[in-house]
Amino acid sequence: MASIINTGISALNAFKRQLETTGHNIANVNTEGYSRQSVQFATRPPQSTAQGQIGSGVDVASVYRNYDQHLATRVRDYTSSYEEFNVYQQRASQIDNVIADASAGLSDTLQQFFASVNDVADDPTSIPARSVMLNRADQLTDRFNALNRWFEDIRSQVNSDLDREVNEINALAQSLAEVNSRIGTFNGAVGGIPNDILDERDKLIDELSHFTNVTTLQQSDGSMNVFVGTGQALVVGANYSRLAVVNNPQATDHKEIVIQQSGVTVNVTSQMTGGSLGGLMRFRNEVLDESQNALGRMAIGIASFFNGEHRTGLDLDGQLGGDFFAMASPQVLAPASNAGSVSVGFDDPADLTTHEYQLDFNGATWSLTDLNSGGSVTMTGAGTAGNPFVADGMSIVVGAGAAAGDTYLLRPTRAGANDIDLLVSNARDIAAADVVSTSNGAANTGTGSIGAGALTTRSGNTKLASMAPSSITLTYQAGNQLALTAAPAGTQFVDANGAALASPVAFVSGQTYRVSIPNLGVFDFEMTGNPAANDTFTLADNTGGVGDNRNARRLADMQNTDLMLGGTASFADTYGALIADVGTKTHQANNNATVQQHLLGQAEAAKSEVSGVNLDEEAADLVRFQQAYQAAAQVISVANSLFDSLLGAVRR
Repeated sequence: MASIINTGISALNAFKRQLETTGHNIANVNTEGYSRQSVQFATRPPQSTAQGQIGSGVDVASVYRNYDQHLATRVRDYTSSYEEFNVYQQRASQIDNVIADASAGLSDTLQQFFASVNDVADDPTSIPARSVMLNRADQLTDRFNALNRWFEDIRSQVNSDLDREVNEINALAQSLAEVNSRIGTFNGAVGGIPNDILDERDKLIDELSHFTNVTTLQQSDGSMNVFVGTGQALVVGANYSRLAVVNNPQATDHKEIVIQQSGVTVNVTSQMTGGSLGGLMRFRNEVLDESQNALGRMAIGIASFFNGEHRTGLDLDGQLGGDFFAMASPQVLAPASNAGSVSVGFDDPADLTTHEYQLDFNGATWSLTDLNSGGSVTMTGAGTAGNPFVADGMSIVVGAGAAAGDTYLLRPTRAGANDIDLLVSNARDIAAADVVSTSNGAANTGTGSIGAGALTTRSGNTKLASMAPSSITLTYQAGNQLALTAAPAGTQFVDANGAALASPVAFVSGQTYRVSIPNLGVFDFEMTGNPAANDTFTLADNTGGVGDNRNARRLADMQNTDLMLGGTASFADTYGALIADVGTKTHQANNNATVQQHLLGQAEAAKSEVSGVNLDEEAADLVRFQQAYQAAAQVISVANSLFDSLLGAVRR
């Protein structure tokens, strides 16, 4: 009789546990990270009798989580990927929306500036037109400055987000270590590790996957080692390492991430991939830095080329033109430990890139590395003032005293948009005229003619009127020869590379000639027609320059001249390339985020099929387990009735 009762009691206890577990599932249906629990039964050992083996009931073998590690890993992987692309595209969209906007970006302001230069070229003596040009130039520099400040604001936001996210990662790491410690105390105990603690641990790891890539390795004691990024150990058992955000030793605006392990600090910036943290750093490196550098390159190009042309002209008062814009110099950032010094200038703004560089000295030679591509950059020259290193539009001079290990961070264009400014404040100071005027000899008998020409390079501040003689005479000689017959000492024909040519030179109608004038510059002019022997042509000082628009026309023509990107793009083309680059990166990131979000949804659905609580199923289980519980109670009731009947028979 006792065996029947014991069997019934075991069933009651088992089904009671099932009802308790089902109730626990229902109670946690909306608990994030909860895994549905189930009861596993085991048949009790049978009782041996002469008639055979008789069952003795049931035991609860375990209460287990419905959990699939593979599915959980997939969810974490897709979470990290989605967060990375989502943060990247959100931040990139900020830049894309502004620079691509005609009014908020640079396009309209640049167009209006060159339109005003054209107006001065059309009416070079007009003070109102000149005043408008200065106003438009001021607006252009203000727009460059404003966009650069906006980039710096975004950089500050990124740095703040890096600090915040690293703090959250550290908090999660500490919590994981504490959970691992609690798990260790349950290891080997009766009942094993509580399922809810395992859920708590997995939820923390899931949260961590939002910030960075996560991999895990379960230990024999049930604790979980957690690795982040490309494999940096964050949590090992009950111990955890702390991440920290620090300044780059050369560039304090560039935050880096280090991990502190056993008293040793290791830079892991490049290893912290995936998640929102990886997305932030990718955005900073691929979009923010390059966009700000591209804007700076454009500002430097406009200032450099416009200044160079403006210096070759005359203002309304007959004075040589000066720089029109103030422009930035390349940033050279060095740690305090460097022994030597380096100065960097611009060799050719057309060859500048949007990249940053590292210049290193090994004790014998200097090397230049492109930090964006990681590749070595070839330098020509010797690094001296007379023969500087030249690479990617930069001119590099290394000072004496350099020691092995000296290193420099070079940012050739970072400050370009910040430092550009308008230097000309008086409308009369706009150098719209050319410095030199040309004329055909009054007594010429041939049809030869000299073009208006242009001072293409200025190398000094002395005008022809201050030289002796005060003009240059070119004479056509028999045999198709053009000779310098009267000129200031040192005046000579030169070729396109500046090399001297002996006078006379061959005369070819339609050819452009170049004359180098000492302490002034190089003047280009075209000869046409068929001169007669002894016909003369004169280069003289363009006294006053009133009504002359040659230099203003050349300044205006810069708008559509391919001066940038190695001589393949105009200023507008260069800005368009920036818009296209940011737009493409934003679009690709958006597409990738959409794909990863879809894959994440599928992975979460698959995980939910295994671990999620279905109220319909739980309600059905309640009914089923209740009926089983009632049946088990009936077994006990029957046993009691049998026992009572037996007692009654004995009493009789």
